Amino acid sequence: MKKVIIILFVFMLFSSCTPKPEQIQPYVEQTLADWPTQTAYPTQTANPTNTPYPTYTALPTYTKMPTTTPVVKIVTATSTATPIYTPTNTLPPTATATITPTADPLKQSRGDGFYIVGVEIAAGVWDSNGTGDSCYWEVSTATGDIISNHFGAAGGTAYVPPTAFQVWFSDCGIWTWLQD
Repeated sequence: MKKVIIILFVFMLFSSCTPKPEQIQPYVEQTLADWPTQTAYPTQTANPTNTPYPTYTALPTYTKMPTTTPVVKIVTATSTATPIYTPTNTLPPTATATITPTADPLKQSRGDGFYIVGVEIAAGVWDSNGTGDSCYWEVSTATGDIISNHFGAAGGTAYVPPTAFQVWFSDCGIWTWLQD
């Protein structure tokens, strides 16, 4: 009896582990469908293509609309007296003094020193009244490049263009502005 039970047990064991033909057929078909096909030369596309199926996008979540609290303004009636205007007496106009033009501070006479054009000194022609032979003046740009300069006898003129940045006067006497 033991032999029959053991044989029966072995038969049941192998029969349950061995796949049946109806179980093998779908597995083989699926495996063949998933098997990559090989070509002699791989094909290349110039531009990638979109996937033929849509991708899943999660739906947006919505929040409730915020609630507002009404603002109550209490308006009260007030009464204000209407002002009463009284005529005022005005004096007749009096003669005013003639306005004398004030001198432009940028065009005032200058001595030795550095002056920024348009801020401390006006552009134009300047004349020196100095004497001696060690007069130096220089007109330069904001980067320090010299536009024009002079070293020698005092008593000449210097032109300061409006595009200049600064002027340097040294040992030339007093400079007086002449014209633009």
